[in-house]
Amino acid sequence: MRLALFSPLSCVLWSPRVWCQEPPPRIHLVTFTSDPNYQRAFEASLTAKEEFAAHWGYSWEVFNDNTIDCDQFRPFRWRGDFRYCKLQALKTIWSRVRKLQKSETQLPPRRDYIFWHDVDTHMMKPEIPLTHFLERANYTPMVFTENALSLNNGVFFLQVDQGPAKRFFSAWRKGCRQREWPWADNGCMYEVLLQLLGGEQYRGSCRRFSQESFNESQPEPLTGEDLMNCFNSEMSSLGLGCCDRKLQDFAFLTGEDSFNHHPCEELLKKPKLQEFDRTLIRSHCFKEGMFMVHSKNLTYAQESLRRVRALKSEL
Repeated sequence: MRLALFSPLSCVLWSPRVWCQEPPPRIHLVTFTSDPNYQRAFEASLTAKEEFAAHWGYSWEVFNDNTIDCDQFRPFRWRGDFRYCKLQALKTIWSRVRKLQKSETQLPPRRDYIFWHDVDTHMMKPEIPLTHFLERANYTPMVFTENALSLNNGVFFLQVDQGPAKRFFSAWRKGCRQREWPWADNGCMYEVLLQLLGGEQYRGSCRRFSQESFNESQPEPLTGEDLMNCFNSEMSSLGLGCCDRKLQDFAFLTGEDSFNHHPCEELLKKPKLQEFDRTLIRSHCFKEGMFMVHSKNLTYAQESLRRVRALKSEL
């Protein structure tokens, strides 16, 4: 007889300590910053996130190029390569969490999720716990914000497991070690997703927007929007286009549950988006009431800290 993971009978079999409900997941907030000046500029937002993590009982880590060796992942040639440090930071925290998991013998096991957040993202609704989004996603291993414009990995959840999340993460790291990609770790993630989700149906058509080798005079290909459009087109051809991607191991949240949108006014002014439908842009941009905003506007950083401290003062 095969037991469901948390069936009533399994509660009995796990005695003498009886668990009849899965314990809440542990969540680990992680980011990376390469420039002390950049970190100082967003200090208010980072402080807000740290205090948010303490408020809700999450772990917290800010890596920099002194605490991780990005060259272990891929050679560092120019400043833009710092973006690939995300994958080394994720690997570091993944290994740490796996070590914790292996040290635990108490049943039932707890799920662990990494919550990656770029430094220039800001919490605007700190009263919402991160478990809210995991519940909305039915505890899917990978959770992103849906976006018909450009799927962005500036904020996402990644479960630390030995199943689909590990396969995705391993493929992402492998894919980002090869070739030169526009938008660095985000660009190569497009190709990895197409390979994983498309299988033999995807013929690698989007790879042409990357470079095989490093070009010192043009270290990053200027083909980001082309790659983005190719990704969107290929996903649609696979029946996985925005905004109803029915995938077993990935969730793409929309509407008020979005947690990684840029401000509407910033997107509407972008030269590369001038040909996009204005209604489409407004459907995938930050609106007051959403959990986070992705922006280099420091007004959001200060407001984020104010809101987190207002939440703490209510206790």
